Amino acid sequence: MVLVAGLFAMIVAAIPTVITLGAPMNPGDIGANIVESAFYLGGLAVLVPLLERVSHRTLSQLGVRPLDKFSWGIVAVSLVVLVTMQVVYQAVLGAFHQQNHVQAGFEHFRATSPTSAIMVLITGAVIAPIAEEMFFRGLIFNALATRMPMLVAALISGVLFGLGHGDLVLFPALALFGVLQAIFYRISGNLIVPMIVHAANNAIFLTLMIVIPSPR
Repeated sequence: MVLVAGLFAMIVAAIPTVITLGAPMNPGDIGANIVESAFYLGGLAVLVPLLERVSHRTLSQLGVRPLDKFSWGIVAVSLVVLVTMQVVYQAVLGAFHQQNHVQAGFEHFRATSPTSAIMVLITGAVIAPIAEEMFFRGLIFNALATRMPMLVAALISGVLFGLGHGDLVLFPALALFGVLQAIFYRISGNLIVPMIVHAANNAIFLTLMIVIPSPR
């Protein structure tokens, strides 16, 4: 239901966007980000009430609430772990001569104007992390964790998260990131924790892509 709603919203947004701005040529185009944002927001419009209905809990009970001191501490630890993981995995990629690998879909990324750069950051570092954490941790991980051990649920949800990004080279890192996100969510009991960590990760990645664009 969530994916169908997202795809429907994406199609609805794409029609006037293409007519007005033309067909998007790369992920940095304003039109591409409008369509992508519509996908995430359309999915969220179904995901939020669905989560509350199937779990019989409010969003606050699911962990969507302001962070306390403990949760901020988990965020800090998560960011340190994230940076360490990225450094280690970059070394691994270098060992396999893949150090210049770009995530699938961003091979020809280029933000062509300040407006498009802002749109990229809004979509990729704000909307996407909220939607993906609600889906992979809020819905999938929680559903699995009620039927199996927490670590197994974290592993499965992490693998699905990695597969969802469609990049075999980065799959191990993405899957591990998903597993860690589930664990930190369970430790903190606050879904905002993985959202902030996810947003920081994407913001760093996208900022580097904007400042150092891929060659055409």
